[in-house]
Amino acid sequence: MPTKRGGSPVWGSQPFPKGDRSGRFVTLASGFEEDTDALPIRAEARVLGATLKAGESVDYALGAGRHGYLVPASGAVEVNGARIEARDGAAIKDAAVIKVTAIDDSELVLVDTP
Repeated sequence: MPTKRGGSPVWGSQPFPKGDRSGRFVTLASGFEEDTDALPIRAEARVLGATLKAGESVDYALGAGRHGYLVPASGAVEVNGARIEARDGAAIKDAAVIKVTAIDDSELVLVDTP
């Protein structure tokens, strides 16, 4: 069914070098116009990536009414005090800020949705 963000399917690609997301979240795909460097998606959501060295931390302002889903593609992290291993997922809600601390060198994917 068409939605306010509906339309024909599209395909796109873009390189996302690991160095660009070292120690911080970088928006890879987004449904928000202000995310001009990200691949466009038809959802009020963002897909972000980050790489962290062991001991590094990064915060992400999730905000009220938003939900996050974080998966370490590699490594292990602590997310708001809970340990998450590689390829495990953490569903996050009711958190203004997500604090991620790397236990091991880690590569992360975070989805921010309404």
